[in-house]
Amino acid sequence: MNSNFKSEPDTPYRLAKWYARTYLKRYAGHIIAAFIFMSIQGGTLGLLSYMIKPMFDDVFSLKKTEMLHWVGLLVLSLFVIRGLAGFVQRIITAWIGERVLLALRNDLMRHVLTLDSVYFDDNPPGRLLDRILGDSVALNQAWFGLLSTGVRDGISVIALLWVAFSIDILWTFVAVAGAPLLILPVIKVHGFTRKFAKTLRETAGEISMRLDEIFHGIHAIKLNLHEELQMDRFLDKSRIYRRAAVRTVAGQASLPALVDIVAGIGFLGILMIAGRDVIDGSRTVGDFMSFFTAVVLLFDPVRRIGGLTGAWQVARVSLGRLREVLSNRPEIVNPIRPEPPPADIAASDIVFENVDFSYGDMQVLSGLSFRAVAGKTTALVGVSGAGKSTVFNLLTRIVDPDSGTILIGDRNISAMDIASLRNCFSVVSQDSWLFDESIRENILLGKPDATAAELKNAVDAALIAEFTDNLPGGLDAPAGVRGGNLSGGQRQRVAIARALLRNAPILLLDEPTSALDAQSEEIVQQALASLLDGRTILTISHRLATARDADQILVLGGGEISEEGKHEDLLMNGGLYAQLCETQVFTAN
Repeated sequence: MNSNFKSEPDTPYRLAKWYARTYLKRYAGHIIAAFIFMSIQGGTLGLLSYMIKPMFDDVFSLKKTEMLHWVGLLVLSLFVIRGLAGFVQRIITAWIGERVLLALRNDLMRHVLTLDSVYFDDNPPGRLLDRILGDSVALNQAWFGLLSTGVRDGISVIALLWVAFSIDILWTFVAVAGAPLLILPVIKVHGFTRKFAKTLRETAGEISMRLDEIFHGIHAIKLNLHEELQMDRFLDKSRIYRRAAVRTVAGQASLPALVDIVAGIGFLGILMIAGRDVIDGSRTVGDFMSFFTAVVLLFDPVRRIGGLTGAWQVARVSLGRLREVLSNRPEIVNPIRPEPPPADIAASDIVFENVDFSYGDMQVLSGLSFRAVAGKTTALVGVSGAGKSTVFNLLTRIVDPDSGTILIGDRNISAMDIASLRNCFSVVSQDSWLFDESIRENILLGKPDATAAELKNAVDAALIAEFTDNLPGGLDAPAGVRGGNLSGGQRQRVAIARALLRNAPILLLDEPTSALDAQSEEIVQQALASLLDGRTILTISHRLATARDADQILVLGGGEISEEGKHEDLLMNGGLYAQLCETQVFTAN
């Protein structure tokens, strides 16, 4: 990605300049080669129209049969050259286009992965999918259509105009006399096309977002009988897309149609003036036929060039939307001179000092302070929305606090390299976030370069073999979309194996057994036992048993620690913790 990217007003010139410098400049040699073949392809039309004059005046009128073969061979040669030049330029253009598309998508994906989580809260997956896939393809198709058609047809127009002017200047001016009539319609059509092209791309993103939500929530839709409701919402967006698509095409097609009207005016003028010159003998039939052929051939590339102005509006919209994505910058970045992690992380306490955090206008944490002792288990409890998950997100720098300090040992985490910081943690949550890959690949996400022995130890400790031995392919069996081929308990064991393989000194548990049945929970708890030994553990507790066994319980209320201590002491205090137990916010098992 261009490291010199600046936030500038998205004028057409700046958009085109940025795209050319960032993605096209590296292929300058190939583009020049394509331009040469485009020029050959376009120039042959001028030579073809020029050949008409001697064919009529020297071959047909003077009946020189011996020249007919030579003229015919020359015309055939022009068509062969034109065909070969067109073939080569299309291959070169496609080669450049696919590489530019790949580079653009890679830059978009790499950049999006650097953005903060709040960006993904504001931009759902479907919308981002359409930006990375839909807009990049639309831009690539429009841009290289602009290049190939613009250069080839531009050369054709120049060559054909040269032939027309060489025959008769007055006839040529008459032929193009209606061109000024296009100026105002072109300006109007540009705005019209750009408006609906923008609506088209935005609606495409909304449709992708709607489909993503439908497919991810298909079980809830079926259980609540929402099929018709979702279908109606999808159809509403589809109708908006259809109208915008038709109007965008109408805008693109209107300019060629206007060119045809102007061409009709030009032809009428030519017949009136040139026809009289031929009839009175001041011009030959060859002059007229050569000029007429040039003008007939001229209006077709002019029509296509006219259509390019509409294509540019489509490209401009997609280019602006992609540049907007790339203009976003993460707020959570590495310090200029990052400090190394503590020498012995396993022996380092985790400390929050007066930490404030809010999501927009909603205050979540206010002056939060606590110490999680190294090698011990600290349980975070509280009502829903108390900020328990926020503590995990702050500790791993998924988000940064509004104020306050978070330490691991004597290191402020904001002074550490982000990758080094996150390497300190293994995370096992209720959502085991498996990918549509094999079970083996999902486990190896914890440590991609793990040895076979390390993988086997993690698999054995997490009791993975108990179910993979019965699967076709064993560890190489597919986990399915979001782990859909596995049960809840099996998914959790895969996540535990991943955490074991990662072997980080600090373990973050977002109660991975809370959604499991009793039998699955017992198996997962056995797997967890291998993971808990000797680590500093922070766990979000939804179950009374987990909180009761913790070395320290922190009760979050009002954005701060309202109580802390052991289970029995907190029960005796009769505070928020005791209320949570009495109202069964904790489950008993």
